[in-house]
Amino acid sequence: MKKRAVGLMMAAVLAVTVLAGCGGKVKFEPETSSIYVKKDGTVISADLEDFEGSNYNESELRTYVEDAVKEYNSEHGAASEAYVDEKDEDTILPVKIHSLAVEEGIASLFLEYEKCGDYLEFTGNSGTENGLSRLELSTVGETSFSGNFKNAKGEDVTLEGVTKKEKNPVVILEGAVTIQVEGTVQYASAGVTLVDKHTVTTPADSVSYIVFK
Repeated sequence: MKKRAVGLMMAAVLAVTVLAGCGGKVKFEPETSSIYVKKDGTVISADLEDFEGSNYNESELRTYVEDAVKEYNSEHGAASEAYVDEKDEDTILPVKIHSLAVEEGIASLFLEYEKCGDYLEFTGNSGTENGLSRLELSTVGETSFSGNFKNAKGEDVTLEGVTKKEKNPVVILEGAVTIQVEGTVQYASAGVTLVDKHTVTTPADSVSYIVFK
């Protein structure tokens, strides 16, 4: 399958409301290209770009993205569709479009992926020098950690403290990205920068671990 890169960025803030744990909701409000990882393993990506001076229009952009999503889904045994009707809860697509818009010269694209692997494969970042070459969701008890860790206050912590609650989810990734998790960050490996209690940025040259609850 051909690798696809749908690279879009935007400077303004655009929010997507996604379901959070315990029946609540959380706003995914990225100011730069980012990903949101949920506890069930699904991923939402926000690709944001200045559209001024582009050689193609919004209609052409929409057609390109829709065709890429349809082709990917078809190749992975799903319906050749790019959107899911909210009333049809039984329809599962490996990739689906949340929203795509161009306003005041700014393009914004939000996609949802059924699994972390779908994100890597569809975006074509797997194995490349830029972006993510690894993205996994696991639990503390199933993860073999390495390196040094800090808590949400930036304090050094022991590996014993990190692994104490085995059922806590952990995101394992390699590459530079801004990532928001469906929960509160508890611990992160050295080199990860805490943006807020839900969001971190990761370094480009190492494997990062983000433990949250």
